[in-house]
Amino acid sequence: MRTFVLLVCVAAAYPARAADLAVRVRFGLKDAAPTNWDSTVSVKAGRVTAIDGWRFGQEDSVTGVTGWKASTRGPLVRGPRTNNPQKAAAAAAGGGRAAPRVIEDNGVVLTLADVTPASVVEVKTPHGAFQFKAAALVLGEAQDDLNGAVEIERVAVSTALTTGRTDDDHPAAVTGPDGTVWVAYVSFTPGLDRDERARSLDKEPADFSFLATPAGGDQLWLQARKGGKWAPPIAMTAGKGDIYKCALAVDAKKRVWAFWSERKDGQFDVWARPVGGEAQRLTTDGGNDVAPVAGSDGKGRIWVAWQGARERMFRILERHQGDDGTWTPETVVSANRRNAWAPAIAARGNQVAIAWDTYDKGDYDVWVREWASGKVQAARPVANSLRYEARPCLTYDRDNRLWVAWEESGPTWGKDWGAMVPAGKVKGVPLYGGGRQIGMRVLAQGRWFDPADSFLNAVPGARPRKGYHPQRVPALEPEGESRKSGEEAEMKKSVAYNNLSRLATDSAGHIWLLLRARANDFRSPLGSVWMEHALFYDGKRWTGPILVPHSDDLLYNVPAVVAAPEGGILIAQATDHRMDRSLQAAGAKKKGNHSMEGKSDPYDNDIYIAQLAASGKTGPMALVPSTQLPDANPQVLAVVQKEDQDVARVRAYRMDLNGTALRPVRGEFHRHTEVSGDGGNDGPIEDMWRYAIDVAAFDWIGNGDHDSGAGREYPWWLIQKTTDAFHLPGSFDPMFTYERSVPYPEGHRNVVFSKRGIRTLPRLPISNPDVPTHAPDTQMLYRYLRKFGGVCSSHTSATNMGTDWRDNDPVVEPFVEIYQGCRQNYEMPGAPRSPTEADAIGGWRPKGFVNLALQKGYRLAFQSSSDHGSTHISYAIAYVSDLSREAILDAMKARRTYAATDNIIADVRSGSHMMGEEFTTGEPPKLKIHLHGTGPFAKVLVIKDNETVQTWQPGQAAFDADWTDPHPAAGKTSYYYVRGEQADGELVWASPMWITYKPR
Repeated sequence: MRTFVLLVCVAAAYPARAADLAVRVRFGLKDAAPTNWDSTVSVKAGRVTAIDGWRFGQEDSVTGVTGWKASTRGPLVRGPRTNNPQKAAAAAAGGGRAAPRVIEDNGVVLTLADVTPASVVEVKTPHGAFQFKAAALVLGEAQDDLNGAVEIERVAVSTALTTGRTDDDHPAAVTGPDGTVWVAYVSFTPGLDRDERARSLDKEPADFSFLATPAGGDQLWLQARKGGKWAPPIAMTAGKGDIYKCALAVDAKKRVWAFWSERKDGQFDVWARPVGGEAQRLTTDGGNDVAPVAGSDGKGRIWVAWQGARERMFRILERHQGDDGTWTPETVVSANRRNAWAPAIAARGNQVAIAWDTYDKGDYDVWVREWASGKVQAARPVANSLRYEARPCLTYDRDNRLWVAWEESGPTWGKDWGAMVPAGKVKGVPLYGGGRQIGMRVLAQGRWFDPADSFLNAVPGARPRKGYHPQRVPALEPEGESRKSGEEAEMKKSVAYNNLSRLATDSAGHIWLLLRARANDFRSPLGSVWMEHALFYDGKRWTGPILVPHSDDLLYNVPAVVAAPEGGILIAQATDHRMDRSLQAAGAKKKGNHSMEGKSDPYDNDIYIAQLAASGKTGPMALVPSTQLPDANPQVLAVVQKEDQDVARVRAYRMDLNGTALRPVRGEFHRHTEVSGDGGNDGPIEDMWRYAIDVAAFDWIGNGDHDSGAGREYPWWLIQKTTDAFHLPGSFDPMFTYERSVPYPEGHRNVVFSKRGIRTLPRLPISNPDVPTHAPDTQMLYRYLRKFGGVCSSHTSATNMGTDWRDNDPVVEPFVEIYQGCRQNYEMPGAPRSPTEADAIGGWRPKGFVNLALQKGYRLAFQSSSDHGSTHISYAIAYVSDLSREAILDAMKARRTYAATDNIIADVRSGSHMMGEEFTTGEPPKLKIHLHGTGPFAKVLVIKDNETVQTWQPGQAAFDADWTDPHPAAGKTSYYYVRGEQADGELVWASPMWITYKPR
């Protein structure tokens, strides 16, 4: 059932300034079919000043400030099973498994002014009129009307700070001692007009150069609010920059300082600038320094912490002002052996705390370090179980107790997950699967406590809501895909997705917790929808969840939260309008190829300011000793220890090829994130970097989001930016990549560049699958890649996303994704993990098997990558002479790659030649084979021209053999490759060699 939502924002002094009001009214809770809810609204003792859409569709509209035309209806984009309300109703009438929801939320946002405690809002609908008093609404409670067809609930007040067509993001906020609220944000200006960002082509461009037009870049802005009015923005940087996150703090002289990370001369550094002063560079080390956070202690000394690359790993570092205002030298805060992430800071009086998370023992744990009167204390664990515990946030309460919250998921996060994990393997938790929840502890006098009332009683999903299931996970499937039954059942579980928390203490002493929750009953053309929610603790009980409107955006878009001078909290947040602009632009529809079509991109990021004030007074904070203390002797899983050994063995391996030392580097370039419209289960962009650097211990990776966010420039900019921000040169060298999703028979292809700045390529019309001619769109792709020096690889070639191999360019398409972790092996029918017509994940297109391309004479090396959801079971390994982006791309072009499902070494040569090469020999072809697996090999096979010509059964992990072709055909070019099959089901494919035998 799709419901209709009305949101009322009351911006007035009711009953005092701190009690400004906003209300959500949901319609259609009993609708079983699309229903008209055209309505008018009026206010007695008040006035409507604006009406905005809430989950509007293309046919919905606003009528000035008096009403709207809108209806409940089926999903705006492809739903879990069917978009046909009649089919869904029939399924529901038939009993058995519950039918999917086909009626989704919609509504309006009303802004009202001049409201008093006596104000009454009246809404007239085709199904009757109803009224409610503004004074009767209580935070955290809802009331029904129209016999349960309507639900009314108080939410946060939210108004726009920015309204331009730039993309404004990454807000930071601080409240000055004089009550002035300062908000900073990063504003991105595109390099192409928005009409050029996401469109199809009628004909191939004469020149692709426009796709390398420099972006307009980032600029840091600062705005101040005093006396309820916002001053004009102040430019803190010159513009055309490359900025990744910012922070604000106020020093002892009451000067406001902005801090940001900006890339100049090839690396990100942390910069600082006071209002009216000059910019100062705070980091000078050779590594990237990103994600600054800042706070001020009781003496007005500013403390800044950030995530910095030192000695080829990420640490948390800090600098702070001395009593004379100068900056102290850089010091390392994190005391861990592995990477540290996500710094957070809090300060009150003479206390300062900096928290972070680390992969120190093979899973993410939260740590904190405090300073008291400038003296540093030992770092201590906050949460270090075997679960995923990450992204901390902090606040001190009025009694100087430190509150810490973080995000939790299950153990073995990012480990083996996918369609065909072998039986007996330790199964992992997918990057954004299995649920998310918030953890919390309070540190007082060296001991850990919990709030006496559990905050989990007040988070989204804690209480059932009539006709509304915000935490239900539908089996949403990308176009052309289906899931294996086990994964489908996992994705359909009713679980909580509460993420990325923020803590704050208001002037009355309330503890506020904000978090992002996924609205699993609604999807936009940009993908899943996450909304911010708030709850507060008055010392006895938690109240919430309280919706914060205009917070719909990517999951990573966490807000800035500060105590408001008039009481309560002020929230600075970003929204990309993925709900209120949903499909309003003519033709902006989601097609099967995941591209945004039409002439206009209706979405952009804006900064909104929300306010909330708690009801009631605070009393003493009721705390109880924590029942789950940090582990004094934390365990490290044996599977992690063994993997460390396997990775070390691969990294240490060297091949001497004609005097050149080559080493295998592990990675992949099909890793999706939430930027893909169908990537709701793939998590935020940062999780891709965490997974690659820590969990998989990759040497490189490439983002595989569809057209870098449906061809839109801002998500492309974010992906490109973070590809540089998390670069550890010589240790981790990520590539610039994307998935170009064109349906069968042309096929999805993943594109790889070694340099930044090349936009995604728009589409030409799809070719006829029944006419086996060259595809103009694919031919255009090849010319685009030749222009910019990139390569591509077909993936899932025997599915509805695959190809019938009507095209190949050996220069720019030198390899193929032979195996995909999300699905199956497309080597040939009958091979291990290969699909059959009865068991094909993603569709059955047998003309797309890789052996048919090899039989056509295509020179294709092998690689393996992941796609949606799957992790840790697909590896694209390249042999390089040095670890750099250029060397990795050169290896791809030279076909010096192989594919594996685990950390397996494959080295197959023939004389002075290695796998991937094409050559002529006067002797019968000989292969020298070396495999080293993560377990014993049950079989090793040599495949020649689509036939198995040799099989060994080694029974051991290290395998070496020399093999000579006993039946070579003179004058014929044959291809040879090796497949290894471990006893535990793991596989490796050494790429082919094309050998022409010409007897001397």
